[in-house]
Amino acid sequence: MTRPTVLLLVLCACGGPPAGQAADPKPADSKPTKSADLAPEAPAQPFATPKARPPPPPDGAALLDPPLYVQRCDAAHPCPELLQPAGETHCRELRLGGIAHWRLPDRGEVQRFTTGVGMDKLAGFHWTRTPFAEDGKQAWIVDAKTGQETTIPRDRKPFTIRCVIEP
Repeated sequence: MTRPTVLLLVLCACGGPPAGQAADPKPADSKPTKSADLAPEAPAQPFATPKARPPPPPDGAALLDPPLYVQRCDAAHPCPELLQPAGETHCRELRLGGIAHWRLPDRGEVQRFTTGVGMDKLAGFHWTRTPFAEDGKQAWIVDAKTGQETTIPRDRKPFTIRCVIEP
């Protein structure tokens, strides 16, 4: 075999020139391209970001958007009035539609309760899991219907316990 044939085989097999040799990027008979000769590229079209839809809420719960299951507090699934620590335990032990390990909502989640379809008994304060920044022995309570909120010691007075869980 001659040297050019061996070189061509090596280039084809390896995908590039041997070490120390530069490949000629253009054939000898090609003309230089001008930017005017190039076709303009179409703008990149972003792909739609897929959004997984959560399954329907279990019996006794409503679905909020962004996805959050919220206990409805209806006759079949009442929401007790408890002190905040007992409420946290109640939510951990709650089972709705076979789903376990619910939790108390945070302050912002209670404020979203009015957006849920089928949400009853929103009036009155609901315990949250959000601690008061200036005193960790206190937590926020929120009236979802009026938007009123305040803090109170976790063991001072019972309020509505309405549990939530992310789908």
